[in-house]
Amino acid sequence: MNYQQNSKIIKIAGGGIAGLSAAINLKKSGFNPIVFEKNHEVGGNRHGDYEGLENWIFSNPMNIIFNQIGFNFKKITSFPISEFKVHSNFFSPLSIYSKNPFFYMVKRGKNSQDFDSELFKQCKDIGVQFKLGTKAPDDCSIIATGTKKASAYIRGINFKTNLNNQVHLLLGNQFAPKGYAYLIIIDGKGTLASAFKKQKSKDIDIIKTCRTYFKSIGIEIPEGEEFGSRGSFSLPFRNFKLPYLIGEAGGYQDYLFGFGMRMSMLSGLSAALSLVGKEGQALPIIKDINKKRKLSFVNRLLYERLNDRQIASLAKKLAKVEDPLSILSEAYKWNIKNFMRWKNIGKSYEIHIT
Repeated sequence: MNYQQNSKIIKIAGGGIAGLSAAINLKKSGFNPIVFEKNHEVGGNRHGDYEGLENWIFSNPMNIIFNQIGFNFKKITSFPISEFKVHSNFFSPLSIYSKNPFFYMVKRGKNSQDFDSELFKQCKDIGVQFKLGTKAPDDCSIIATGTKKASAYIRGINFKTNLNNQVHLLLGNQFAPKGYAYLIIIDGKGTLASAFKKQKSKDIDIIKTCRTYFKSIGIEIPEGEEFGSRGSFSLPFRNFKLPYLIGEAGGYQDYLFGFGMRMSMLSGLSAALSLVGKEGQALPIIKDINKKRKLSFVNRLLYERLNDRQIASLAKKLAKVEDPLSILSEAYKWNIKNFMRWKNIGKSYEIHIT
């Protein structure tokens, strides 16, 4: 055990959702976590854009998994989404429906009902210490500072509107090269964004292209506040040891659809469990996450091999099945088919062991 563990003071670099997940678990276990966040507000580097807590990668219901992580899901403002429309140049817009929600939409940011702000509040309520606007010291036991390598980008706008609640997915390279674009409108607030792979050629005005398309089908997207972020599609692996790299810093994300918030938060839980001497509980969680992110990495590689017509064909098939959520879940199960995909495809690409 190091000095921090002996004194029960544990330093965490980064106040994102992974760092907050680690902090609340450490505090509930009788330790004194200190979270160092370089921004002056938790959630201050977010933009109020909507993101989804996916409901297909993990089988546990949302309230149960949040309780496991240490947060009260009932206090989080979220919107279950069981239906969305898919758009492509190869078919008219079609609806995909599920009996159970595909995801729970949350708004990311620093304001009172934003996801990051609520997690921060729950941490503060039980006495977690925060050093905001402060660079983390070198002796942090947990690193949750995000990715430094950029190979994917998100560009978008947030806007206000009188349009009804709706969710749309746009497929095709004109909307998002090697990625996807989406429109989310909930309670008068909207996010239009494109998540795309880094391109060698000069970027086109993707958001303008998306807005023009929606206008052509009768959905007028007003001017809004622009935002952007970046991510990495590399898959780092290292032994789960001090200092613990969690969240995007450790590559704990979903490489296919990009959100992977539950993966990120569970990595924070695992680091906390390890630090309080519960490695027996931490390691099975990490092993499960590692399997799922390997599969998400393979799914990303397979997705990038498809052309626009092939992607559209998959979307049409998904719209026709009775339980599309189960089809998505199958892609993240560590069965023999997916294991062989990982063995034959995944190990040939950006796998970094440190």
